[in-house]
Amino acid sequence: MHHALEIPEILSNIFCYCYTPGVSRPLSDLPALARTCRTFKEPALHMLWEDLPGLSPLLQCLPEASEASYEPFT
Repeated sequence: MHHALEIPEILSNIFCYCYTPGVSRPLSDLPALARTCRTFKEPALHMLWEDLPGLSPLLQCLPEASEASYEPFT
């Protein structure tokens, strides 16, 4: 990989072309970049999670078992 791609500021500028907060378009580019290589992972995930539209993306990360019904002990 070219050494310029190891500079976080350069990666951030490149990733800005894939994602602009507030613009509605598919978010498939940033997750794909995060899975491409270790160097891309942190900057891409940071940008992806930086502008959350609400709590639903965080709640979707929880396992379904966390939604189990509560039954009191007798």
